Amino acid sequence: MLNYVTYKYVVLKDYRLGLFYYILAGLIILYTLVEILYNKGYLEIDSKPVGFVRAVVSDDLPLLNASSLSYCTSNHSITNNISCYYETPHELNWPVESRSLSIMTFAKDKLQASLSLSPDSDEFEGINETQYFTLGPEHVLVKVDHAVVASRFGSGRDQLAASKRQMIGYLLDSRGALIRKLSIPGKPDKITLQELLEAGGVSGLDEPSDALNAKGQSIRQRGVVIIVSIYYQNWFNTWFGTSDIEYSYQVRHIPYMDYNSKQLLPAMPPHSDDGTGRKWQLLRKRYSVRVEFQQTGSLGMFSFSSLLL
Repeated sequence: MLNYVTYKYVVLKDYRLGLFYYILAGLIILYTLVEILYNKGYLEIDSKPVGFVRAVVSDDLPLLNASSLSYCTSNHSITNNISCYYETPHELNWPVESRSLSIMTFAKDKLQASLSLSPDSDEFEGINETQYFTLGPEHVLVKVDHAVVASRFGSGRDQLAASKRQMIGYLLDSRGALIRKLSIPGKPDKITLQELLEAGGVSGLDEPSDALNAKGQSIRQRGVVIIVSIYYQNWFNTWFGTSDIEYSYQVRHIPYMDYNSKQLLPAMPPHSDDGTGRKWQLLRKRYSVRVEFQQTGSLGMFSFSSLLL
C-alpha cells in the first residue's frame, strides 16, 4: 500500500568504455559529414535524364585527289583495283536519321532489270555490278546539337534543363581521357568522322576489320559501328551544391561488328536495252561507318527529404 520506486545510479569508471563511446560517436559524425558534404546526400539525383539529339553532316568536304589516296591506287594489294568516286556529304549519309549517321565508305551497285513486262512485277535479275570506294569519308564534318531535361524534377520554368548551346562540353576517348574541349557558345559541335573513330580506338578506316566475316578486308570495305554516349552532369566538379550542366562525348567502338544497308534507287535503262519496256532499278549495298548517339547522365537538385534520409 505504501510502495514506492527508487532508482539506482551506477557510474562505471572504465576508460575503455568511454573511449569506445567517443570513437563510435566520432565515426557517426564523420559518416554524416561525408554523406552530406562529399557524397552530397542533400541532392536528389536523376540518373535517367531525357533529351533530343540532332546529328547532321556539314556541306563542307575537302576535294581530294584520288591518286594521293592509298586505297584508290591501282597497285593497292587489298582493294583489287577498285575505283574511287566522289559523293557529296549528304549522299554519303543515308538513311537520314536524327540520332544516327551512316557514312558510306564502300558501295556495291547492282543494276537490275525486271523479269516480266508487267508493271506490277517485283522479280528482278542482276545485269552487272560496280564496286567503288567513296573519297575521303573520314573527313566528313559532323554537326551535333542536343538538349537535356531532368524529367524527375517536374516541368515548367523551374525544371532542370539545358541546351548544348548553353553548355561546355568535352570529347573523351573510350577510357575517359580528354581529347579536346568543345566550347563554341550558341553553335552546334563540329567533329570530324576521323576524330570520332580515333576517340573510339579506331586509328583509321584502312586497318583490318575485326568483324567475324571480314576475311582480312579493311574497315573501309566492311563498315564499323561507333557508339557516342552524351553524358550530362552538374554536381561532380563542385565541392558544395551544384554547378551549370556540362556534358561529355564518350566514344566506343563496338567490336566484331561490320555495318551495311541496302538502298533501292531508280535507274535508266542502258543503251543496249532492247526497248521491251522492262523496269530497271539500282540496288546499292552501302558499307558505312554507323554512328549512334545516346544520352545519359546524373543531374542533381537540392532536396530536403534527401537531406533527412
